[in-house]
Amino acid sequence: MTGPIRRPQPTFRPERLAAFDPASPPAALAAFPLASRLVEVWQGWAGGRKAPEWSDVDPLAMPALLANLIVLDVCDGDFRFRLVGEAVKARYRIRKGSTLRELMPAGPALDETLYEHRRCAEDLAGVFVVNSVGVAGLDDLNLYARLLLPVGAEDGRARLIVGVMEFFSDRPAGQALLTNPS
Repeated sequence: MTGPIRRPQPTFRPERLAAFDPASPPAALAAFPLASRLVEVWQGWAGGRKAPEWSDVDPLAMPALLANLIVLDVCDGDFRFRLVGEAVKARYRIRKGSTLRELMPAGPALDETLYEHRRCAEDLAGVFVVNSVGVAGLDDLNLYARLLLPVGAEDGRARLIVGVMEFFSDRPAGQALLTNPS
């Protein structure tokens, strides 16, 4: 990768985003079982390092997460899907090999999504996004929580991102939704 991939961003919804050190995730993550489990597994893979290497990652070791799992390659200015769980694929019609720019129309939602992924890759940070009823935009009515974690630190940034998505329509009835992840 050459040069920084972060670019100036338009106004976005910071209240839906929490960036954190994956070694000490925010307490709000406990309300999201898939995200909590991925952080736990990721910490084991990392073994105290800033990020695990790809060779440490074993998606098959976490069968409960597979349907909601995503793995992305960090490309210059974009992110390419390497692995897409069936629940994510069904919700968004994402094909392996697609990039965020290919899947989303140009505009604020794409800019915001790229910014969130860049934070994970460039800062070697966990990025937790909650798109709940309180913060969803008209162009993004999908209600979900998404956790992104860095993999393969090289020159101070990640080469890959592993993540998990929890869709609110899949949650048990009566389970509260957070409107702010921090």
